[in-house]
Amino acid sequence: MREFQATFVGIGGQKCATTWLYGVLRQCPDAAVSDEKEVDFFSYYFDRGYEWYERHFAGTAGRRHRGEISPSYLIHPAAPARAAAYNPDLHVFVTLRDPVRRAFSNHLHEARKGHVSGANLVFETALDNNPLYLDQGRYATHLARWYDHFPADRIHVLFQEEITADRAGAARAVTDVLGLAPLQDFLDLRANESVRYRNPALGTALWRLGRAARDRGLGRLVEHAKAAPGIRQLRSANREAMTEVVDPMAPETERRLEAFYADEVAALERLVGRPAPWPRFAPAGAPQAVG
Repeated sequence: MREFQATFVGIGGQKCATTWLYGVLRQCPDAAVSDEKEVDFFSYYFDRGYEWYERHFAGTAGRRHRGEISPSYLIHPAAPARAAAYNPDLHVFVTLRDPVRRAFSNHLHEARKGHVSGANLVFETALDNNPLYLDQGRYATHLARWYDHFPADRIHVLFQEEITADRAGAARAVTDVLGLAPLQDFLDLRANESVRYRNPALGTALWRLGRAARDRGLGRLVEHAKAAPGIRQLRSANREAMTEVVDPMAPETERRLEAFYADEVAALERLVGRPAPWPRFAPAGAPQAVG
């Protein structure tokens, strides 16, 4: 094994707690993650070669594990075979959520980024504008390719709803998979909120300041500072919830998406060997899972 060869990847899906997973692994003393969360090597930049990829983990000698989190890997058809050829012993982390909610969260994200405007701010119209809104929720279809290239004991599926219910427990599950000691002072970070900055320069500056402090082991201090009255008010005043900009999903659209994903969810449950914690897809009379 090469000195800086990756031992794990997170493959998505998009808007499914991948930033939370990155934050957990970033706090592990014996694991290293790329400075940039999404390297996208096995999807978009495979032509740059292994040396380029492993430069993202330079300086991590002595760590037991290293890797990165790229949601593009879940849906890219070539990513599983490329990853398996690179390291057939990779641990593959998969984070998933209710696909109907994921699709709408994806839309809020695209609106926040300014990728949609005008009529396409309406979710129903945006579904036609961006086919990936629906395709990225076809979890069984995409994940099956990963099971074709990796044994089941190397693929670790976490549901966002279960993470939300027990975030510290979910973090412990991640460290257990890698054989790492539990985090002694787990700092539960929440990111990718569906908000946008009223003053982008201010918001970006505050984010970079917090990131720099966390990288120096001052994460707990950052959280205390964010809770201080003056800073909390400043951050709140500078944030606009995307739900105030984008209308909610229409009930008939929600029913249509439930029908669209029903077979996919059933196939996913067979693939991973356990029920998904999404009550809308549970058979009538079945016990309700967390969610």
